[in-house]
Amino acid sequence: MSDPQRDSTSLQEAIDLVELHASAAREPVKLWLLGVIMAVMFLGGMFLWANSGGFSASVYDTGRVTAGKGSGAPTPPPNPRMISRRLYMQNCAVCHQADGMGIPGTYPPLVGSEWVLGQEWHGDNHLVRVVLHGLQGPITVEGRSFNNVMTPWGGVLKDEQIAAILTYIRSEWGNSAPPVSKAFVAQVREETKDRKAAWTQKELQEIPRQVSPPPVPEPTPSTVAAPSPPAG
Repeated sequence: MSDPQRDSTSLQEAIDLVELHASAAREPVKLWLLGVIMAVMFLGGMFLWANSGGFSASVYDTGRVTAGKGSGAPTPPPNPRMISRRLYMQNCAVCHQADGMGIPGTYPPLVGSEWVLGQEWHGDNHLVRVVLHGLQGPITVEGRSFNNVMTPWGGVLKDEQIAAILTYIRSEWGNSAPPVSKAFVAQVREETKDRKAAWTQKELQEIPRQVSPPPVPEPTPSTVAAPSPPAG
């Protein structure tokens, strides 16, 4: 037979346990505890976003990882033509357009332009002067008249950047003309260092035509052989 006293005690313990859980469920969450939880979640989300690579699958695609420091593989040199194109797109394409066709009646085309190709009276020195100091007033390009103002880039672009852009536009979109060297740009910059105003076509026509000499190839670092160990 069961013990009535023990059964009564067990029943009371069960009732007390239920009431304890119920009171805990009715008690509101402390505001400071809720604040701590939200702060931890916020900081964790920020850390995850900053180190996730934009959640792009390519970030952790081992097939797309290039050789880096310590891998033993040499880093390929940058493509000069891609650098030249990027410089053109960043600084010139707004006016002359990505296809070099310009804006009719506003900005002249570079495709087939005698100014770009150094034809007729136009020299490479005239082209460099235009980029360095700008151009204003009426000009004629491929028999069409334009009357606008070109921004001077001499204070923004370095000699090698100007040479890269001019070399690019002289060999892009079907154009075919020799490259412009960095040394030639530096020479023209020095000759015109006191120039403050933009050029006009009339002024440029009075300056004798000059052609850029071929660029001198950059020297490549030679591999120095390790000294042989002394004969023992």
